[in-house]
Amino acid sequence: MKRKFYNRDLSWILFDNRVIDQAYDSDVPLLERLRFLSIASNNLDEFFRVRMHNIDSMVINNKTEKRTDLTGDEVLNLVYEFNSRNIAKQYKKYEASMQDARDRKLFYILKYDELKDSEKKTVKKYFNKKILPRLDMQRFSKTYKYRRNLNLLMETPHHIYTSPIPEDLDRLVETGIENHYILIEDVIRNVATDLIRKYKIKKTYVFRVTYDQNKPYDFLSKDMTDDEYLNKMINYVDTRELRNIMRVEFACNGESHSREYFAKLFDVSKKSVYKIPGPVDIKFLNTLFKRYRDHKELIFPAFKALKWNPSKNILDYLKHSSLLVQYPYDSYSVFINYLEAAVHDPKTTKIFITIYRTEKDSDLLRLLKEAAEKGIEVTAIVELKARFDEVHNIEVTKFLREAGVQVLFGDKVNKVHSKICLVLHGDNRGYVQIGTGNYNAITANGFSDLSYFTSNQMYIDDAVRFFDHLVNETKVEYNLLVTSPDGIKKMIIENIRLATEAYLRDGQGGVFMKVNGLTDVEVINAIYKAARQGLPFRMIVRGPCSLKIGICGPKEDIRVKSIVGQLLEHSRIFKFQYGSDHTDVWISSADMMTRNLDRRVELAVPIVEEKSKLKLNKIINTFLKDTENSYWLDSDGDYVKEEKDNGISAQQTWLSRLKWRKYIKTN
Repeated sequence: MKRKFYNRDLSWILFDNRVIDQAYDSDVPLLERLRFLSIASNNLDEFFRVRMHNIDSMVINNKTEKRTDLTGDEVLNLVYEFNSRNIAKQYKKYEASMQDARDRKLFYILKYDELKDSEKKTVKKYFNKKILPRLDMQRFSKTYKYRRNLNLLMETPHHIYTSPIPEDLDRLVETGIENHYILIEDVIRNVATDLIRKYKIKKTYVFRVTYDQNKPYDFLSKDMTDDEYLNKMINYVDTRELRNIMRVEFACNGESHSREYFAKLFDVSKKSVYKIPGPVDIKFLNTLFKRYRDHKELIFPAFKALKWNPSKNILDYLKHSSLLVQYPYDSYSVFINYLEAAVHDPKTTKIFITIYRTEKDSDLLRLLKEAAEKGIEVTAIVELKARFDEVHNIEVTKFLREAGVQVLFGDKVNKVHSKICLVLHGDNRGYVQIGTGNYNAITANGFSDLSYFTSNQMYIDDAVRFFDHLVNETKVEYNLLVTSPDGIKKMIIENIRLATEAYLRDGQGGVFMKVNGLTDVEVINAIYKAARQGLPFRMIVRGPCSLKIGICGPKEDIRVKSIVGQLLEHSRIFKFQYGSDHTDVWISSADMMTRNLDRRVELAVPIVEEKSKLKLNKIINTFLKDTENSYWLDSDGDYVKEEKDNGISAQQTWLSRLKWRKYIKTN
């Protein structure tokens, strides 16, 4: 029997392959290719830090994944196979890109033997002054935790030593000739002659260890007070230790040792050891991108996101019309304009907002502080459980509390992942913004997201109920909004059922979904059930997708693609067409993943106002027409990019329109 579901983690790795593939696109400029290779490395690091522990647990406990019938060992083997293919592809393009940079006389990453005598003298001086005092030779121990990114492993006739490579020193060491660099590990391996003689070092390796960092929040309880929760989160961060080893990487510099040697040394499976055909960890390519991006011909053309007309008050506009914007084509500053106008509006009495991940020194925090100082009642629901951003969110909490903002943590068990900002006047009238992306000015420059602004009282009333639920833990019912846990999944499944009934009645209808992940079994089963009846599905799933193509019989009409391009697709959109006479379109903070639907506080909202609904439908249609950045899922679980003459890129279409499109203005 053909398995109904595809493994989520393997699908994650396939997404990383599509990111690497961007570096092979001849239309992508050189420095952008380097950036994509760096992003792929960062993605893989996250995979091993936060996802690999599930596979490791399956292996240790000899478990089988229910949805795929794959054993832990089978998944581990496939993870190694998929990643090995990705790494080979990634480093092949790395070498080609380094040669391209040389041919352009842009920069040179040199081996020690390639350096001129004057350069060798320069790096030797740098080594003795900056690096040598920082090297800490330690006898190898299986229990030692490698807290630095890169390390040296040195063999002597009797012992094995390790030393971390200092992280605060630049990975790219300047040689004294402009645009000439050598990697810091190559400096150490070739210049540390006195150290080599002292310890009688025969062989030296560069290696990296990745640990499981997905420590559970096992202290959570709905009965905790906000202060108890904050203190426990501070303790969690302070005591978070590196857990089991998930991956060992080592550079294969022609030495004889193999993966078996490192597997035995670190007491891990051979399938957790990767022999790297080049420098271990090439995230330093992002440094090169930043250093040379003034070469405009080697990066994507700059674009100016559309901003709100400063002579017009955005709240005055919202009094008579809703507004739907799409970042980064529309500037994130539109939201800042909205909040700033609210802070300066003498009618504003209350502001409510959810905060998940925001940048440091953000205008958002500045404005919330200003609002509180003006006497506006400001309530911020700050989610501390943002993986690896906990420390920053604790600092955000302290900043806002000191500013006089009421900071609460909402649901202590389920992560508050919603993106909503409510502005109220004394009579519970006002404005609300609901989005698909975080309140973060940095990510909004590169993530494609949607943000909806309105003064429609139906939305305002629902937003008031939503915050009443978070602040006072009351049970509420909504007119338009749907929330998780529970509600969004029920809405999706019910609307699929209704669309199926309408399709069977008059032969028209269908479902569109754009999400970052589709892994929830109940949602996928609802799709399968409808697809067996012939209901068409058009789906854009950027990352992990557990749905399979070709298992629903002769009536199946499902097409799934992933769009990967210049910008990171992040918006979540749903469209349900019920026969020939009615269509609903939604935006949401939630992906179709069990964690979002069952264990997070998420929002989904239908766009009912005609102007914004029409714009969202146009956005959907442009996504559907995309061929240039689309990878289609096939029945084998692979992603295939269709090559078409005169193809369409949704992202480039919107970027090109910025040249002539005018921002909306009040009448």
